[in-house]
Amino acid sequence: MEKIWKIIDIINWGKDYFANKDIESPRLNIELILGKALNCDRVNLYTRYDLPLQPDELSKIREMVIRRSKHEPLQYILGSTSFMGLEINVNENVLIPRPETEELVSLILQNHNNKKPLKILDIGTGSGAIAISLAKFLDDSEVLGIDVSDSAIAVAKHNAVKNGVKNIRFEKKDFLTNCNFSGNWCVLVSNPPYISKKEFEQSDERELFYEPRVALTDDGDGLLFYRKFAEVFKDMMTSDGRFYLEIAYNQAADIQEIFEADYDLQFHKDFAGHLRIVEGCVKK
Repeated sequence: MEKIWKIIDIINWGKDYFANKDIESPRLNIELILGKALNCDRVNLYTRYDLPLQPDELSKIREMVIRRSKHEPLQYILGSTSFMGLEINVNENVLIPRPETEELVSLILQNHNNKKPLKILDIGTGSGAIAISLAKFLDDSEVLGIDVSDSAIAVAKHNAVKNGVKNIRFEKKDFLTNCNFSGNWCVLVSNPPYISKKEFEQSDERELFYEPRVALTDDGDGLLFYRKFAEVFKDMMTSDGRFYLEIAYNQAADIQEIFEADYDLQFHKDFAGHLRIVEGCVKK
């Protein structure tokens, strides 16, 4: 007689299976996969723990478990992630938003909470997480997100509609070759590809290789975009405009050197104590 699998059986089996595959937080992973397959939240799993699973449900679970066991990011398997309290769809065409990027958005919201309408440009918008969050919480502002990828723009547009954000638009544009924007932006923000080619190719983070390479590394020293930003930002911002950039944990000194001739900078630490955000304005 074929084994009857209940929810609790899958949880107990899955947490051990994922642990043996070196998956972090194995119990949480199997719970979220079950929740996705059964269309319920984690709490409801335990109110229905002795519920027998149907063959089609087991098939969905098996497919997702196999994907996760190969270290495909859980967010891609689930199809979405939470960012600033919003649900953001993600797939292999966009970078998965990180917690430190929430800190970047929170800093902008903290500094610009006086309800003054702003013109905001998000460079390399990807899933649109940054741009959509700013448009959502600064709803008198006008936000533009740009990206070099058609596929990323499609994801961002979908996320804007999904989250009911209308004061936003997206355009396909390669900032490195086409940055002729008018000089009236109040806020410039970017989480550019800042991993060097060497670091990327030597990384042992297996999940990383599922994400779009173009969003992670500039295939150089990781500073290509910052050099371009330093060259053009001064001509793009209003007189009291500010820029906010995410940087790698070890790039603060290089960023200071790149920007110091024309800009005043302030570095901010993430929750781990690393300098991960640079805020700047044109020197008066």
